[in-house]
Amino acid sequence: MTLYNKLALRSQRKVYNSVMSLSIKELIVEADRCVACGLCLPHCPTYRKTGSEADSPRGRIQLMRAVAQDILPNNARFKEHIDLCLSCRSCESACPNSVNYSALVDTSRALFIQKKSLWRSIAKPFIRHRYLAYALTWPLWLAQQLKLDGLLKRLIPAANLLPAIEKPVIWNAMYPATADKKGAVSLFLGCTGSALDSQTLKASIYVLNKLGVDVHVPSQQTCCGSIARQMGDTNEATKLVKLNQSSFDQSMPILTTASGCGAGLKDYLPEHNIQDISAFLMSCDWSNTSIDTLNERIYVQDPCTLRNVQQSHQAVYSLLKKIPAADVQALAGNGQCCGGAGTYMLTQNNMASNLRNDKLSAIKANNVAILAISNIGCSLHIANGLREQNLIVSVVHPIQIIAKQMGFGV
Repeated sequence: MTLYNKLALRSQRKVYNSVMSLSIKELIVEADRCVACGLCLPHCPTYRKTGSEADSPRGRIQLMRAVAQDILPNNARFKEHIDLCLSCRSCESACPNSVNYSALVDTSRALFIQKKSLWRSIAKPFIRHRYLAYALTWPLWLAQQLKLDGLLKRLIPAANLLPAIEKPVIWNAMYPATADKKGAVSLFLGCTGSALDSQTLKASIYVLNKLGVDVHVPSQQTCCGSIARQMGDTNEATKLVKLNQSSFDQSMPILTTASGCGAGLKDYLPEHNIQDISAFLMSCDWSNTSIDTLNERIYVQDPCTLRNVQQSHQAVYSLLKKIPAADVQALAGNGQCCGGAGTYMLTQNNMASNLRNDKLSAIKANNVAILAISNIGCSLHIANGLREQNLIVSVVHPIQIIAKQMGFGV
C-alpha cells in the first residue's frame, strides 16, 4: 500500500495504534498535499480575527511541516500558533484537495505540544470513569441548591461556565419504547453531557421511546477522547477509544447529543454507525406523534463539528420545523465558530471571547429569546457570555424544545 493510500485510508478510518498520530514522515507527506490555494482562509475563525498567515490553516500546515523537517524550531512561538487553532475543521470543508488537516494538527499536538499539568492529571480519572464524574456532580449540585455557587465561582473561575445542574442521574441499562417498537439505539452520554446536561439526555430518551425506539445506555462507555486529543495526550485518547470500542454494540446506531462527541466518535470509531440525535430522529416515523403548537421564533446556532464533521446541521432545522407554528431561523454568522471548542474557552480565553462576541452581537441584534444549540461546549460558552451581559436568552438543545412540545416534563 502506498503512503498516499495509507493516509487516504486513515482519513476514513483513523483507528490505528496511536489513535491520532501520523509518523513525522507521514505528516510531511500529508502537509505536502496542501497547495496553499487560500480557499480555506475566509473560513478560518482565527485568521479572520488576527489576519496573520501563521494563524491560517495553510500557514499552520507550513509551520507544522517546517518543524517536522527541523527547518524551524519547536519553540513557544510555534506552539502559540498551533494552540490558537480551534480544530473547528471549517478548512477541511473548503479544501479542494481534501487535506486531512485534523490529522495534521492532532499529530503536531501529540508530537510537539503535549500539555502536562497537575490539573490534567487530577481530571483524567474523572473524565475516564463516569462513576467518579457522577460523584463529583453531587457537591456541585448541592452547592447550587444551598446558594453556595457564588463562593465556588470566586474560588474556581471555571465554575462560571456551570449551568443550573440537574440532580445527578444513575442511568438504566435500557429504556424500552413506550409505543410500538420500531428499532433500537445506543445513547452516548459523554463526560460533560452526563454531568452537566442530563436534561437533554432525558429528553432524548423520552422522544425516542415515544417514537417506538428502545434506548440502550452501555455502562462502560467513557469520554469520546476529544479533550485528550486537544491536549496532545495520545495514550489517554487511545485508552478512551478502546473503552468505547468494546462498550457499544455495532448492530445498532450510536446517537450523540453533543456534536463534539459525535465528531470524535465518527473519526475514531468508523466501524460503528454514529449519528447526531436530530439526524436520526428525522429518519423516524412521526405519523402518529402529537406535537403541541409553539408560536415562537427559534434561532439555531450550528456547532462547527455538526456542520463540518457530522454534516447533520440541516436536520436540526427540519426537526424543529415539525413543531406547529414555530418559526425556525439560523443565527446570523452561523458558519463561524463561537469559540467554545472543548477546553479552548479555558485555555484561549481572549480569542474565545472575541469569537463569542460576534454571536452575542447577533443575538442582541435579533432580540433572540430561544437559541437552539446541539453541543454542550458551545451552549456553556455562549450562555456564560449572555450572563456576563445580563441578557436573558433560553439556550437549549433542540431535542429539549421538541420534547417539551411532546409532553416531556409536563
